[in-house]
Amino acid sequence: MLKKILKPHVKTVLAVVWFAFTFSLVTWWWVFLLMRLNQSESHRMFAWEGSILLATIFLGGVALVLFSYRDQKRHQRLRFFFSTFSHDLKTSIARLRLQAEVLEEDLHGNTHPVMKRLIDDIQRLDLQLENSLLLANLESGQLLKEDISLSDLLSSLRNEFSELSLELEREAILRGDRRAFLSVFKNLLQNSVLHGKASSVRLKVKSLDTNHIEVLLQDDGLGFKGDISKLGSELLMSQDARSNGIGLLITRSLLEKMKGDIQFESKENEGFQSRLKLEGRLK
Repeated sequence: MLKKILKPHVKTVLAVVWFAFTFSLVTWWWVFLLMRLNQSESHRMFAWEGSILLATIFLGGVALVLFSYRDQKRHQRLRFFFSTFSHDLKTSIARLRLQAEVLEEDLHGNTHPVMKRLIDDIQRLDLQLENSLLLANLESGQLLKEDISLSDLLSSLRNEFSELSLELEREAILRGDRRAFLSVFKNLLQNSVLHGKASSVRLKVKSLDTNHIEVLLQDDGLGFKGDISKLGSELLMSQDARSNGIGLLITRSLLEKMKGDIQFESKENEGFQSRLKLEGRLK
């Protein structure tokens, strides 16, 4: 609720409402008081004091509305710039990744370690940019409601995570925003590859009720050694920028906005589990 009130356009509307209400109330009080006074000296004193008070409220209210309006316009310009810049940067990253994959194909299957690291770094950079864009637009952005095949989502991710073996035990239809779900599963798979050194991820699906399902992602990686209760709830203190937990934080935020939830389970050297509660149905 507080986040909605603090939005720039809402603040401008509230400033206008406050100004109109306060100025009208003080004007009514001043006129009513002058009509009740009979003594000339008191009448003159309250007339001057009231006029100064009204002038102060008027100037302060106008300044507040103008500053709120300027803040709203500045916020809109920053959002437009960030969206345009992010779109251009994502296009450049996609071209760079395409060129790297073409060079890899020219090696006739003999992938050089440097080329492999280059492609992995480009993939991580693209995911980090997507996370930053989603984080910036999470509060104001609107998510779609559509039926999405879980197997289709995984098919689109297999090329990006060719080092992972993805096994889906049962098909399901998810209800939500396709871009948001892609970000969710990208972050979870990236977490398994980058931090868990996993080679395979198995997805188990079961029905919770007529409108909700549970998707369990289980990898064969190293697991998580820290306090698992902090994952997805806050940024982690780490010297490695890749280990600050922003991907899991955005994952939880996206799922909550789509009326879902996620829980993490892990034991050292026993893999990592992500338990997702989603709107959807079995197929």
